[in-house]
Amino acid sequence: MVVENANTKTFDLKLKNQNLFAFLAGQFMMIGLPGFGECAISISSNPNEAKKHFRLTIRAVGELTRKLNTLNVGDTVCVRGPFGNGFPEVNKNLILIGGGCGFVPLRSVYEENKKRQDIKIQMLIGCGTQEALVFAPELEKIKKKHDLKIIFEKEALPEFNDEKGFVTDLIKKSALLKNALVFVCGPEAMYPFVAKELVGKGVKPEDIFFSLEKRMHCGVGVCQHCAIGTRYVCKDGPVFDYKFLQEAKYI
Repeated sequence: MVVENANTKTFDLKLKNQNLFAFLAGQFMMIGLPGFGECAISISSNPNEAKKHFRLTIRAVGELTRKLNTLNVGDTVCVRGPFGNGFPEVNKNLILIGGGCGFVPLRSVYEENKKRQDIKIQMLIGCGTQEALVFAPELEKIKKKHDLKIIFEKEALPEFNDEKGFVTDLIKKSALLKNALVFVCGPEAMYPFVAKELVGKGVKPEDIFFSLEKRMHCGVGVCQHCAIGTRYVCKDGPVFDYKFLQEAKYI
């Protein structure tokens, strides 16, 4: 267990039959406790290490997640999954854009691709304050190897950025990698603005992928709580390309 910030912890979980487990970067698990229900949490670990464990980064925002964040090593939880479709295969350079706690599923993508020599990786992260960051020690190491920029909404820290602002401000002033796929995760309110900036810089809509967050109950497209047109976030997502979201008038 790792304490990421005041209300967020990262847990390594292991199934009884972990050697049979596999997942794609961007997929999620349903995790719960008897009497508290269950919720969807993105997997934040390396898919190549799925046979050993999987990692969930949980922010305490409700009764269940607050209870989950009190668990200790050796405690047992109920899990189902993995569910949904993950990010597509990375066959170009890679740009990862995270807002708020949105870097959680993007960490899985980064861990899977960080050692590749055939692509370049660029990361742009926006967060409220330095204290709200997740994976802070890891980001310090990543910054030494890849093009990583972080901006804070409420404070300007010279070691990260000389100005305060939003992740869209980073997109505006950054020289984005050419011939790249762009994976985005964060508060959905930022997605239209991120998409506008990316397209304005010449990124094709079919090369932009967003991870959506919806309230999910079943995880298999039965309850229909997460429907977007004829598709379901839990079953067909949570990752969708910008072109589809445009056509569905979602963004």
